[in-house]
Amino acid sequence: MRVFACPVCGEAGVPILYGLPTPAAMRAASAGRVRLAGCVMTPDQDQWACAAGHEWRAGDDAQLGAAIQAAIRAAE
Repeated sequence: MRVFACPVCGEAGVPILYGLPTPAAMRAASAGRVRLAGCVMTPDQDQWACAAGHEWRAGDDAQLGAAIQAAIRAAE
């Protein structure tokens, strides 16, 4: 699975998860594997975030979904 690097600082990104999180998603967020972003979704929302607080959109929805699922599976 490809990890997207921050276009500002070069740090590895984690996927941003929108919507009501499951307990496993909350554990993944606590472990730093995903960033929780709430329920409000817009067409041009950011998809990735780095530890420095930068957020960006990579445009690869399939890769984003795979990264979110992998992070949640690792937290189960």
